[in-house]
Amino acid sequence: MALASNAAAYNADYTHNNYNSETTPTIDGQYTYGDDWAASLVQPFGTNGFFRDEWTMSPTYYCLIIETADNTNDPGDYWEMTFDSTTDGGETPPNGGTAPQTDDYKIRVTGHGESATVQWFKGSGTVWNPIATPGAELFTYAQSLSTSPMIADPHYILELRIEKTSNVLGTVVMGYNWASYYAYYDAHEGGYGLQSWPPAPASPDVPNSWGYIPYVMSANPSPDVPEGIGIGAVIILSSAAVIAGAVLLRKHQKPNFSATVTSI
Repeated sequence: MALASNAAAYNADYTHNNYNSETTPTIDGQYTYGDDWAASLVQPFGTNGFFRDEWTMSPTYYCLIIETADNTNDPGDYWEMTFDSTTDGGETPPNGGTAPQTDDYKIRVTGHGESATVQWFKGSGTVWNPIATPGAELFTYAQSLSTSPMIADPHYILELRIEKTSNVLGTVVMGYNWASYYAYYDAHEGGYGLQSWPPAPASPDVPNSWGYIPYVMSANPSPDVPEGIGIGAVIILSSAAVIAGAVLLRKHQKPNFSATVTSI
């Protein structure tokens, strides 16, 4: 595991560009064709997981969509997302650590449909402590069982939006650049189990192991889910975008597109 050589600590082998969008996505738990995610970069993880994210300038939102091929409704299914910022926020790099710090946050969404629950956590310096879920001025999320350009069959999709400059929790959830761990757990017997970015041995409890997410002031220069073309072209373009980003940042990352995918 390679850690950054500056004062921040994260797994530099896993770096994902967070591009700027002029459109704020509709948070309804479904992939919406058009401008909603056009500025973003797809990031494969696990055997059939994908996430996309982007940020908007006004208002200053962070927007994220996560999907995997899971289509079974199990009460133990969950999404997990962590954010390592700093008290100062802004351009200050993430500060890492071997345990969740007081400016680190975790979100866990468990289950589906009417029985789904969401729990926020804040680091104490040693462990995660549960906190009240913030209101819509900071956090909005939705999930659904639906299709997308990447996976043909109905599958669970989560979308969320976080206000990047709000300090209603005492600190901002993320600065301009931060580190994160994203995961989905399929609890179904014989299912996909835990899939995460970065993969194991990365842990939601160890900020030093999380991937680095720098912001970019423009949209993705190589949109990777063009509409109206075959999936072969989608995979080629998506892989090229990931490789180009890796070369630019001098990182090494192997995308995995082994999920069941659709023809567009």
